[in-house]
Amino acid sequence: RTSARVCLGALICPPSRRGRMDLPPAAAPSAAKKVDEPKRGKKENKEEELSEEDAALLEQMVLYVKRVSDPEPELRKAALNSMISEIRTSTSSMTSVPKPLKFLRPHYEPLKEAYAESSDAETSALLADVLSVLAMTMSEEGKRESLSFWLIGSQANIGSWGHEYVRHLAAETAEEYNERLAATERASEAKAEATEDASTMMDDAPSLKAASDLLPLVLEHMVPFFMKHNSEAEAIDLLMEVGQLDELVPHVDKTNFKRICLYLGQVASYVPEPEDAQVLSVSVAALRKMQQFPEALRLAIRLQQESLVKEIFSSCEDPLVQKQMAYMLARQGLRPKLGDDGDDKEEFERIMDGAHLPEHYLELARDLDVLEPKAPEDVYKSHLEKRAASSSNVDSARQNLSATFVNAFLNLGFGSDKLMLAENNKWLYKNKEHAMMSAAASLGAILCWDVDGGLTQIDKFLYSNDNNIKAGALLAVGVLNCGVRNECDPAMALLSEYVEGKQPANIKMGALLGVGLAYAGTRKEEALELLMPIVADVDQPLDVLSIAALSLGLIFTGSCHDEISQALMSALIDRPAEKLQKESLTRLICVGVGLLYLGRQQEVEIALELAQAVPGVVGEYCTLTLETCAYAGTGDVLKVQKLMALAGEHAPKEDEEEEAATSAAPAAAASPLGAC
Repeated sequence: RTSARVCLGALICPPSRRGRMDLPPAAAPSAAKKVDEPKRGKKENKEEELSEEDAALLEQMVLYVKRVSDPEPELRKAALNSMISEIRTSTSSMTSVPKPLKFLRPHYEPLKEAYAESSDAETSALLADVLSVLAMTMSEEGKRESLSFWLIGSQANIGSWGHEYVRHLAAETAEEYNERLAATERASEAKAEATEDASTMMDDAPSLKAASDLLPLVLEHMVPFFMKHNSEAEAIDLLMEVGQLDELVPHVDKTNFKRICLYLGQVASYVPEPEDAQVLSVSVAALRKMQQFPEALRLAIRLQQESLVKEIFSSCEDPLVQKQMAYMLARQGLRPKLGDDGDDKEEFERIMDGAHLPEHYLELARDLDVLEPKAPEDVYKSHLEKRAASSSNVDSARQNLSATFVNAFLNLGFGSDKLMLAENNKWLYKNKEHAMMSAAASLGAILCWDVDGGLTQIDKFLYSNDNNIKAGALLAVGVLNCGVRNECDPAMALLSEYVEGKQPANIKMGALLGVGLAYAGTRKEEALELLMPIVADVDQPLDVLSIAALSLGLIFTGSCHDEISQALMSALIDRPAEKLQKESLTRLICVGVGLLYLGRQQEVEIALELAQAVPGVVGEYCTLTLETCAYAGTGDVLKVQKLMALAGEHAPKEDEEEEAATSAAPAAAASPLGAC
C-alpha cells in the first residue's frame, strides 16, 4: 500500500540521511496516493482497499486509541499494553510492514492530548513510549519529540522498539546534546559579560538543561544495543558526538575489535586535530585489551608517543612477539630505553640497533637467488638496441655517472658489485670532478649496514689527494651507517674532525651530510653540539649552511626542537633575500626546518608564525614546506584539498605549481584516496 510504503521508508531511512515529510499527518496518505495513483492506472478518488486482516487491525488500533482516553485506569493500561505489543511485534523485523504505526499516525495529536490529560504515572509513561515511536515521522523538524517523550517514558528496553527507532533516537540525542552544550557556552559568555557590567542582572536567566543528563541514555542503553547488534560504526559515531569515545573500550571483545579498530583508523583521517589523536588512542587501548601488541605499536608510532611505545613493548610478555616489535622499531629508527630486568634485553637492543640487518638481508637475497652481483648493462640491455658500431664503446661523463647510480642501487647492501669493488676501483677514475664524489659515495650504498667490514674498504679513500674522492668517501661513511647503530660509534669519530676543522667546502659538505644520514632520526645530542656552531656562524658559505640545516633536520626529525628551528629561521632572516633566492640550496634550509615538525600537525603553528618573517619567495616556500611536512603521512583530507587547490592555481612561475603539487603528495600518503 502507498501509505504503508511511505511509513516504512521513513523508518528504514536513517534520520541523518533523510529529509522530513512536510505534509500534515492527515494529508500524507492522500497526497501520496495522488502521486502514485497515475502510475498504477487507478482513479483519483478510489479509496485504498484493505484486506480483512488489515481492516480488523485498523479497527482494533482505533479501539485502543479510544480506550486510552477512557476514565477507567485499568482499561487505559490494558489498551496501552496491547498497543505496545502490536507495535513492538511489527517493528522488530524490517521485513514486515509496520502496519500498526501506519494506522496510528492519524491519531498522533489525539494521543498527545490524552497524555496531557493523563494523571496516572504508569499509564503516562506507557503512552509516552508510544508517542516517542510515533514521533519518528510525525514530529516537526527540530522539536526532537522522540527524545522528549522517551525521557519522560518508562525508559525500559530501548531495543524492543526496533533498530530504526534506536538509530533515530541516537540522531536526536546527538543534536540535543550539542545544542545543550552550545546553550551552556552562550550562557557562560553572557554571565561573563554581565559580571563586567555591574548594572546588568542575570537573576532572571532561565535554567538550562545539562548536556550530561543525556549520557546515561547513550552509555547505558544505545551503545550496548549497537554493539550487541554489530553496529559498531553507529556506536562510535554517537560516542564521538557526545565526546565519550573512551567509553567504547569496555565493549570491545574478540568478535568486534577488528571492525572497531579498522573503522577508527579510517575515521582518524577525517576528523580535525586533536580529535584524530584521541581516536587513535582509543584504537590503541582496544588493541592492547585484546593483546594485539604489534598492531597497537604501529598506531603508537603513528601517534609519535615514545612513552606509549615503551609501555606497549614492556607490557608484552611473549618474547617472540617482542622480537617482532623490536624489528618494527628498528625499521622506524626508534630505540626506547628498556628496563634492566629481562633475559632478552640485550638481544632486543641488538635488533633495534640493526645489528642483524646485513645478515638477514643477505640471507633473503640468497633464498631469492639474487645474491650474484649485477652490472648496469643487465638493466639497460643495450645490446638489444640497433646502434652504430662506432658509438657502442664511447665513454661519456653523463653515461658513466648514470651507471654509477644504477650500479649503487642495483647492488645496494650486497657488499659486492662489478664496477666499484672490481679491478682495483678503476671505475672511480673514469669519472670527473663531482661525478667522482658520487662514485666514491656509492660505495656506502653497496656496503650499506656492514659497519665492521665496509669501513675498511672505504677508509683508504679518506686519504686520497683528490678532494672530490675524499668528500665522497665521507658521504659513503654516512650512507653505510644509515639505519644501524654501533657501540663504537665510528661515524662520529671519522666525520667530526672534518666538520670542525678548516676544510674545503665540498669536503665539509660531504662530512656534514654523512653525519645527517648516519644519525637520521636518532636525536643524538653530540650531533647537535657538532652542527649548531656551523648554523650559528654568519660567515659560513650558504651551501655549507644548507647541508648543515638538512642534516639537523634529518637527525631531529619530528622532534619540534625549538632551538634548531629558531637558529635556522634566524639564518634565513639575517641573510639578504636576493642572495637566498639566487642560491638553489636555500631550499634545503627550509626542508631542514620542515623535517623538525614532520607529522606533528598543530605543533608547527609557532614555526609558521616565524616563517612569516622570512622575506620574499623564500618565506612562501618555507611556509608551504613547514605545513606540508607537519601533515605528511596523516591523510588529512582538508590539507590535501588545500594543497590541491594551490596546485590548480595559475601561478606566475611554473616552479611554484610544481612545488605545490609535490607538497600535496606527502600529506596524502596515508589516505586511500591519495594512494589512488
